[in-house]
Amino acid sequence: MGIILQGYSAPVIGRVGSSVGYLWKGKACLRTYCRHINYPNTEGQQRQRNWFVGMVRFASAATDALRLGLRQKADEAQMTEGNYFIQQNKQHFRLNEGHLEVDYDQLRLTAGSAADVYFHNPKFEENETISVGFEKNMMSFRASGDDSVYLYIYAPGREEGYLSAPVARRSKSLKVSLPEQWAGEEVHLYGFVIDKDGRASNSTYIGPGRVNHYEERGRYVPLNKNWKDFVDIATEANTEETNSTDTAISATIEKPTIDLFQDPPKVP
Repeated sequence: MGIILQGYSAPVIGRVGSSVGYLWKGKACLRTYCRHINYPNTEGQQRQRNWFVGMVRFASAATDALRLGLRQKADEAQMTEGNYFIQQNKQHFRLNEGHLEVDYDQLRLTAGSAADVYFHNPKFEENETISVGFEKNMMSFRASGDDSVYLYIYAPGREEGYLSAPVARRSKSLKVSLPEQWAGEEVHLYGFVIDKDGRASNSTYIGPGRVNHYEERGRYVPLNKNWKDFVDIATEANTEETNSTDTAISATIEKPTIDLFQDPPKVP
């Protein structure tokens, strides 16, 4: 049942006959009500849907970053930030034998005229911490030190994203502590700027990496290998150390002892 708000000339919300009324970004809209949907399930349609679902999942994980960095562009195009992201980046998503492949280094998460920064290579530190240094882009003469710099981290294995708290452009570095569950995850890093007037910069792909952490041994272990490999290496090292110790002990036992106070044997 449809509802007419504030008189006959007001927008309609809900179904009225063969039409459905709704509000989108404050605008009253109507669309045709369709009872039966032609939903073919051919192999080609399945590939198309899987391709689209993969893009939507990435956009959903990056919602916080997209709302910051694509708001103005999406408003100009009268689209949601997620739809605008898909429109601009769909060529970087593709299916290969049923698996989604993404050109992460080509994705544009934010877009705008704000001055960007030059990001250094990221450092993957202990306790699931990532730090990234940055400096002023020499081509941006009017950039303000009060502008906000953000880091967005995406983990394909978790299909999750993490948006950092902002730091001022003048701080020249940004550090993020990820949840413990992210230890060992492959991640892709993006950076962008929101200036003091609310304008976004074009996003920068900083690079890929793997989240590191400390183990109980107190050793700093980069998890670029399986944990089993590390255990095997540690076990072999301990075994070699034990064997060498046992050899030294047995050699000490078999070594003859000499009594300095005993008369030397007589030579016939």
